[in-house]
Amino acid sequence: MQWGSFGFVAGIVLGVLLGWFFAGFIGAFVRVAVVAMALIPLILLFIAWRKFISPILRPRVEQGYGDQLGVPHDISVIETRAVVHSGTRETLPR
Repeated sequence: MQWGSFGFVAGIVLGVLLGWFFAGFIGAFVRVAVVAMALIPLILLFIAWRKFISPILRPRVEQGYGDQLGVPHDISVIETRAVVHSGTRETLPR
């Protein structure tokens, strides 16, 4: 047997041992990859359903005070007709 064949046999033995040691890590990585490949299409389908189908099923929102007051509907419009302004101020107990 030549000296070069000892290096080849040592490399084969070392490769088998390292493969055996890291088989759990590689197996876990493969399992995570398979689960990710199964979940990603489901997540994308859920996102598409929320974007396209859910607005159709959701009831329409009635317009707020802006349309009744004759101003464009804006979230910054404050409706002040319901606020009660009294002429006298009540004293607060201390």
